[in-house]
Amino acid sequence: MEDKDASDRFPVVSDSARDFWAGPDIPAFEAGRFQAREGRLRHDVSTLANDGMEGRFTGSPQDSLAAMYIAKEFMSNGLRPLFPIAPRYDTVSPGKTPGDYGQAYRFHARWDEEVRSRNVVGVVPGTDSLSRHRYIVVGAHFDHLGWGDKGGNSRLGGERAIHNGADDNASGVAMLLELARYYAQYPLPKTLVFVAFSGEEVGLCGSQAFLEQFPFPLRLVDAMFNMDMLGNLQDNTFCICGTGTSKEAESMVRAAAKRTGLELTTYPDGHGPSDHAVFYDRKIPVFFFSTPPRSTYHTPADDPETLDYEGMVRLSPVIGDLLEQVAGMEALHFTSSGKPKRKMMGMGQFKATLGLMPDINNTDRRGLRTMIVVEGKPAHNAGIRSGDVLLRVDGKRVHSLDDYMEVLKTLSFGEQIRVHFISKETGRKLWVTVNLTSVAERGRK
Repeated sequence: MEDKDASDRFPVVSDSARDFWAGPDIPAFEAGRFQAREGRLRHDVSTLANDGMEGRFTGSPQDSLAAMYIAKEFMSNGLRPLFPIAPRYDTVSPGKTPGDYGQAYRFHARWDEEVRSRNVVGVVPGTDSLSRHRYIVVGAHFDHLGWGDKGGNSRLGGERAIHNGADDNASGVAMLLELARYYAQYPLPKTLVFVAFSGEEVGLCGSQAFLEQFPFPLRLVDAMFNMDMLGNLQDNTFCICGTGTSKEAESMVRAAAKRTGLELTTYPDGHGPSDHAVFYDRKIPVFFFSTPPRSTYHTPADDPETLDYEGMVRLSPVIGDLLEQVAGMEALHFTSSGKPKRKMMGMGQFKATLGLMPDINNTDRRGLRTMIVVEGKPAHNAGIRSGDVLLRVDGKRVHSLDDYMEVLKTLSFGEQIRVHFISKETGRKLWVTVNLTSVAERGRK
């Protein structure tokens, strides 16, 4: 996925655009407790989700323009680049150009194009001589649906119109930037890695590329915080997912609830159609922060003026509280969150599911690679794992996402089917029996 040259190819920005990008006159943070500033949130969302950004489709010039804006904010607030790491991030000064913060990657998209994009990564080194070599990843995706006619995710069914993506996910990026600005001034014992992901809407491509290129052992990543759609706080209640992915998470949330005016509800799932799922699949504890989707979700009506910015300010201390708890303790102890309590994205029209997410940008010529296989679901119970390549499902060859979806349409709960696949771990071709209602008997030949 890597493209070392693409990280420097940020677009040329006019003087008028740079003037618009200049941050408003906002009061300074108060030390001691993180709380996002409403005026800054509004400005960031309006910058990223205006019509001039044309929906920030992955690989588009506007995707690059959004990346440049985020990188500029990292640079102006003194964050260190992570890629490349020669010399190491903790021994160098802040980047000298926005391009220093780009982590370039490429992939072959399902609409048959070679796509180049980048994540934007900035680091705040930890203050403790020992803990600084442990990492907390704080992420949010900045890409969206563009004009809605590519990628197949628009609820308009492919009609061309700018999808600004204010809630999804300029809101999460605005919170990411406020966290980066605050903790650059008030760093924590552990090192914070702030990542604005591209490619989430087209298959979690950016988060996969980030973990593939992460320059340190993943066992040193204590947690991943993911913020995706924060602009619709309702009923004084803020939901946090991923509390079943570490032994400590539930007690941490209870402690945070006592220090806030919000009612915090939790879901254990580490799965889900956002970037944290890729981290959970690699046994990294996750915290996923999101508010309920609006009727404007994945439509052209998801505009900056529709967001509840006061609600974003109110929920922001919860994220800071949990971040500081993780930074001040020993490493979290990963646990499996079990079966997901919600349907996987895009599976509502089927009568059965194997419980896996295919790689929708699959380029494996042998078959269809699995991106995430959910623990406790039929495919996992039968012995299929993330990264395995599906060859046949219920007797039918699968080479693409469309092939897989066509097979799913024919399946029902209660069936037993045979699946032929290549094991990523051993390279062997294996057959298993998948029971679509309960734990499968393992049959191989």
